[in-house]
Amino acid sequence: MKLKINQRELLNGISIAQRAVSKKTNIQIHELIYFQAKDDCLLLSSFDGEIALKTKVFCSVEEEGELAVNANIIANIVRKLPDDLVTIKLNNGKITIQCEDSKFNIIAFDYYEKEDIQIPEVDPIEIDNDKLKRSIIQTEFATSLDETKLALTGILFELKEGFLNFVALDGYRVALKKLNISYPSDLENLRLILPKRSITEWIRIIGDEQITKIYKSDNDLIFDSDLTTMACKVIDKNYIDYTNIISDISTTSVYIDRKALIDSLERAQLLTDSQRANLIKISIEDTTMLIESNSEIGNVRELIDIDKEGDNLNIAFNAKYLLDGVRACDTDTIKMNFKSSLNPCLIYPKDSTREDEDYIYLALPVRLAN
Repeated sequence: MKLKINQRELLNGISIAQRAVSKKTNIQIHELIYFQAKDDCLLLSSFDGEIALKTKVFCSVEEEGELAVNANIIANIVRKLPDDLVTIKLNNGKITIQCEDSKFNIIAFDYYEKEDIQIPEVDPIEIDNDKLKRSIIQTEFATSLDETKLALTGILFELKEGFLNFVALDGYRVALKKLNISYPSDLENLRLILPKRSITEWIRIIGDEQITKIYKSDNDLIFDSDLTTMACKVIDKNYIDYTNIISDISTTSVYIDRKALIDSLERAQLLTDSQRANLIKISIEDTTMLIESNSEIGNVRELIDIDKEGDNLNIAFNAKYLLDGVRACDTDTIKMNFKSSLNPCLIYPKDSTREDEDYIYLALPVRLAN
């Protein structure tokens, strides 16, 4: 094998492939990146047992061939090379990497268990990358960290009634993002749980201006965008029926400036007590919202102007859970719906210009002693 390739483009391809390289493993093939030079392209592949990645970099191939190399070693070498043309050559089990006056010789590995991603011959789901990124960012933080509740550690991917729904919940809050898209009719009512790590790695790779094509393949989902393809195994568990949790029967609605609320919650959080569930108290009365918190160190009071419809209300929350949902909204004004001090609060972006998208965040309150 012999090829010539731009240093920056090679480094970008290696950086993508590294996202499916295991950092803690005793399995050698999970530490490697597989190089295949063919048809004026370098294909870089990797597999860590959960994610398989394949990306393409254009180059000048003088001699076709393939090899495998330790991912961290090749990445560190290429990162330090000059911004110039790199020559890579395989000879007698050694890889020669040369750029200007720098020349490395490193060991090549056999890679017989390469994961080859095959895109099935089915109609894909197509999503604009910026929408996919926004959907994951607005939900992934609400997944559970409890490995004994494996289904809740992932994001539900659901096709229903013309919408692609992304759902995350951990027992204390629910994040639901709905995209109005077209998809093949045979995928109606599809429900799959995507591992959080897989889908968050994907949105770090893709560019905003492209689209992602998603293919259903047995128990895997395959994501394809531009020059990169990823296959991820889904979590084979049943997901909670989240629709029974979200009920928008409210007696109090509040319209509030999002940034002002974030600032106040962040200041109130400074004096919360982690042993008391980072508790903050909220009092809604007429045209104001009062946010209070206290600990052994001291206390804080924050007052914010609001537009209110309905009853006055006193309620308490874990500050982090409420703050996460407010941050996830992407409008200047948000709407908060309350039913009572014991019922969940529902939060919505207000006056969004994205008519084909909906977002709902639910946070459970903390019960206060009388």
